[in-house]
Amino acid sequence: MESNDIGFSISPEHLVNMLERVIHNHSLQLREWSIQRLHGGLELGSSIYRLQGIVVIGTESRSWSLILKIIRPEVEFDNPQGYRYWKREILAYQSDLLNNLPGQVTAPSCYGVEEKSDKSIWLWLEDMKDEQEHPWSIERYRQVARRLGQFNGAYLVDHALPSQAWITHNWLQKYLDHASPMVDFIRDNPGHPTVQGMLPGINLPMTLAMWKEHTHMLKVLERLPQVFCHQDAFERNMFCRGEELVAIDWGYAGIAPVGTELAALIGVAFGLAHFPSSQARELDQACFDGYLEGLRQAGWQPDSRQLRLSYTLTMLLRYILGATIGEALPGLLNASTRDHWVEGLGTSEGSAGESEARIIAYYQSITMEAMKLLGPWFMLRFIGRTAGYAIRLIGKGHRGTGEAG
Repeated sequence: MESNDIGFSISPEHLVNMLERVIHNHSLQLREWSIQRLHGGLELGSSIYRLQGIVVIGTESRSWSLILKIIRPEVEFDNPQGYRYWKREILAYQSDLLNNLPGQVTAPSCYGVEEKSDKSIWLWLEDMKDEQEHPWSIERYRQVARRLGQFNGAYLVDHALPSQAWITHNWLQKYLDHASPMVDFIRDNPGHPTVQGMLPGINLPMTLAMWKEHTHMLKVLERLPQVFCHQDAFERNMFCRGEELVAIDWGYAGIAPVGTELAALIGVAFGLAHFPSSQARELDQACFDGYLEGLRQAGWQPDSRQLRLSYTLTMLLRYILGATIGEALPGLLNASTRDHWVEGLGTSEGSAGESEARIIAYYQSITMEAMKLLGPWFMLRFIGRTAGYAIRLIGKGHRGTGEAG
């Protein structure tokens, strides 16, 4: 066996017992196997490994592979209704919910859930391998968006919203609460190199204006039709198996406005999924059209303007305020977590935290689109706030350039 210094051991006997469940044969013999850590995730509380090898059944040799996800307790995220409840994905796999999802969305098979002496929990999962080339084509994105629309739309037609205690509500609001300290940091340290890299030029005052208005924007989202969502449905978490869309990582699963799934699908495409940012507008249109089609196929007739409002608001709040300010910024500022974030973002040390001009332009365009959809008075107020923050930041100059404490 190859261990790659994984820091724990798995006995061959234990592995054979697991494989007997997977292969449905109690007379197999384990010939060889290896384990490899998979990299690229951003959460510190879990580790993912691929186990693979060969078993012999009678006279036949057969290859196999499994995913082992080790989830460690996180006291900070022990609230079942929190945005990052550490046990949510475990409870999802232990329930029947993921086995009976509507539309063409499903989850990988779960072969076992084991609680260890150190309180960590091991999830033994089906190893999903996407047959599609990466990054996905625009047409593949459109098809995935259509399936997500079918999935979400079913909860607006003939499927009751699930009510399990671990399913989160108001996820986005809780996610943004986590960003509040970093909003104070960028307000007090506008000249910090990482802040400047993430929010160059007018983007910093626009972000502060958005934060000032975010409570109102959340209330608008709360009034929109609500569905059950995966809430992290981007390329790395989605696998196409025939006509099925198999989704992994259900840790954010909850009730959210229709259109929420589009935010992760598009928002992460230009970073972690390496989709060319030069095609941002084309990707946006293809995904939006595909999602609308899926909702209609589920039997629900969407209001495209309302759906566009839901998407743009969720995108801005989640990926500018939540992901950029609330997660990436403190992750990169903290010396103990910076390497983890550089690796997870798939970037280099020198470019970590720097925003690409085309992505900035796309976010600026949907910011103004969202403001227009909220109405002329709201748009004027937002522009006024942005101008006010810009003037104040000019007055501050670069006095706040010290490192985070």
